[in-house]
Amino acid sequence: MKKFPLCCAFIFFIHIVAAAQYAELPLIPELSPQNHIFQQYSDDVLYARKALAAGKTAHELPLQFYRYRARKEDTIIRIAARCSIPYDALITLNGIESVKTDISGKMLLLPALPALYLPEKAVSDIEKLTEALCKKLKTESFSITLPSAANPEKKIRVECFPNAMLDSTVRSFFFVPFYRFPLQHAVVTSDFGMRKSPFTGKSTYHAGIDLAAPTGSPVYACAAGTVIEIAYSNIYGNYILIRHDDGRESLYGHLSKVQARLYEKVKSGIVIGYVGSTGLSTGPHLHFEVREQGKAKNPSLFIDTKKAKS
Repeated sequence: MKKFPLCCAFIFFIHIVAAAQYAELPLIPELSPQNHIFQQYSDDVLYARKALAAGKTAHELPLQFYRYRARKEDTIIRIAARCSIPYDALITLNGIESVKTDISGKMLLLPALPALYLPEKAVSDIEKLTEALCKKLKTESFSITLPSAANPEKKIRVECFPNAMLDSTVRSFFFVPFYRFPLQHAVVTSDFGMRKSPFTGKSTYHAGIDLAAPTGSPVYACAAGTVIEIAYSNIYGNYILIRHDDGRESLYGHLSKVQARLYEKVKSGIVIGYVGSTGLSTGPHLHFEVREQGKAKNPSLFIDTKKAKS
């Protein structure tokens, strides 16, 4: 049997313990002091804060992670408050892009150490902003590998910046929707999701929101991007599809007139068309969709629907 020097054996032992520690992360069933797992997590948070206050180096800090499945009433801000952890740590570790992101039913990783957790590859806009911020930080950082909250078989690698916080730019991006409202004035006449069809009366899936406005009202690009499709369909009528710089796509349907050109690069807020009632429509309105990897997402997660009356 190969013998290790005492110091090497100790380091080897720590690596084994760390690997075993992250193999099965404890699941917190509820964020209640009466729950013993949550109480254990709270103790770990307190211990980590004491270690930070004591000036421990990055590699001396305790690293503990738990899992928690968000409930319907949960928000990231509420969870952060209950856990005594900055929401900065929760949103960077779990890739939460906006305060409006629906986390209901999502399995989350809960860190005991207040920090910024930057993924190995920044994909979303908030991750890219956080990456730019972390490059300016003078804090000591280190890499860790964790099992994914949703799939323990899958590993994720993140760079940990202990006690670091998001700056005002990233915070503003998190709290303010990224996309601008596509009309100057409108009334929400149909929301995203299942609804009763105005034509058949049967329950059908609505992949966007309907915004009623007078015929000829200018329609604005909700964000910068490239026009990848201009066409006519029996459903959408005249429509435009824009692929944005973040990889998402937005669709504008039932237009009376198209202003944009195919493959044109457009800026946020530029007029791309005008409200109409072409295609399958009961009156002048804009059908607006946001798609992520080809799948329709609720537009209210990306635009401020308070600008519209309902």
